[in-house]
Amino acid sequence: MKILILNYEYPPLGGGAGVVSQYHAKGLAEKGHNVTVISTWYKGEAEIETKNNLKIVRLKSKRRFIYKSNPIEMLSWVFHAIKYLKSKTEINYDLCLSHYAIPGGLVAYFLKLKYKIPYIIISHGEDIPFLNKKVMLKYHIFTYYFLKLIFANSLNNIVLTNYLKLKLDKFLKSGDKSIVIPNGSNEKLFFPDYSKRSKNFKIIYVGRLADVKEPFVFLEAINMLSKRNIEFTVNILGDGPLKEKAENYVKKNNLSEIIKFKGWISKEEIAEEYQSSHMQVISSRFEAFSISALESLFSGVYILSTPVSGNTDIIKKGVNGDFYNFKDSFILANKIENFYNTEFKNSYKINEEFLENFRKMYSWNNIITQYDKLLSEINTEKN
Repeated sequence: MKILILNYEYPPLGGGAGVVSQYHAKGLAEKGHNVTVISTWYKGEAEIETKNNLKIVRLKSKRRFIYKSNPIEMLSWVFHAIKYLKSKTEINYDLCLSHYAIPGGLVAYFLKLKYKIPYIIISHGEDIPFLNKKVMLKYHIFTYYFLKLIFANSLNNIVLTNYLKLKLDKFLKSGDKSIVIPNGSNEKLFFPDYSKRSKNFKIIYVGRLADVKEPFVFLEAINMLSKRNIEFTVNILGDGPLKEKAENYVKKNNLSEIIKFKGWISKEEIAEEYQSSHMQVISSRFEAFSISALESLFSGVYILSTPVSGNTDIIKKGVNGDFYNFKDSFILANKIENFYNTEFKNSYKINEEFLENFRKMYSWNNIITQYDKLLSEINTEKN
C-alpha cells in the first residue's frame, strides 16, 4: 500500500510520539509498503530524505524548540502540509495514518474531503477529551467540535491502552472504531547487560522536565533519601521548561553531588544509562504509554511509577516494578529505600523467562506486524 504518515514531530523533534512514528514508518516500509512521512523541518535536518520504500518530508514552518511546540507552530505546520500536498501533481495514497487528531488529523480530514483518501488516527492520549485536564482542558474546550469530527470520520482510531479506548469510546459514544495497539521498543538497542551496572545504587529519571511529569515529586523524595543512611546517585535525562527551577532546587538543597543533569542525549547513550542503572522513577500525573518505561523494562531496570495509563499494563508489581500514589513523595522515598535494602543489596535481576516473554510481546517487530495485519484487512476490503 501507499501510506502517508502525518506527525508534526519526527526525530529529532519531540518526545515519545515522534519516536513511535519513526518506528511505524521504518517498520511498515520494511514490510514492503511505500511510506511517506510529512513532518516539520528543524535546523541541521534534510528537507527531503529517501531510503528504499521510505520518504521523509520535513516542511519549513514555525518551530523554535526540539522538545516542545505550541498551538501556533502546530497550525503553521498544518498550513504548510496542506499547501505541500495541494502542490503535488498526483495524490494517490491508499491510506493516511495521522499521529494525533490535532494537528495531524486536520490534514488527514482535508485529504479525505478533497481526494477521498481514508485515514486512521493514532491517538497518544492527549487528544482525547478530557484527559490531562490541568494541561489540556482549555485546548479540548476550544477544539472539541474538531476532535469529534476528526475521530468520527476516521476509518479507525488506534489507542495505546484499554484505558484510553474506554475514554475515547465514551467521547464518541461508540466503540466500533477503536483498536488497541500498544507502543513497542527496540529489542536490539535496549537489553540487559548486568556487567555494566553501577556498583553503587543508581536511579534515573527519563523525560521532559515539565509540569505533567511532576519532577519535583521525584526531587523531594530524593531530598528525603539524602538524609537517610543510603548511598546513591541520580541521573536526570531530559530537558524542559522546569529544568532551571529543578537545577536551583538541587543547588538549594545541596544535592549537586548526588544528582546530575544530563540533558538530551542520544538513544545509544540512553541505552547505556539504562544498563548501568538499578531503578527508574516515573512521577507523571499523565502518560498515554511511556516509551521510556518500555525501554527501561527491556533493559532489566526496576520501575517505581505512578499508576498512569500504559504503566499499569506493563509493570507487574513485585516482578519488574511497583506503584505509588500521585504526588506522594514520602511513600516514594520509602519505596526506594525498601528496594535499596532488599533488592539492590541482593543484586536484583528481573526473572529471565518473564523478561523474554515481555520483550517479545512489546518488540517493535510484533507491534508492526499488528499494524501490517490491520492494513492487509483494510486493503482486502478496499479491493
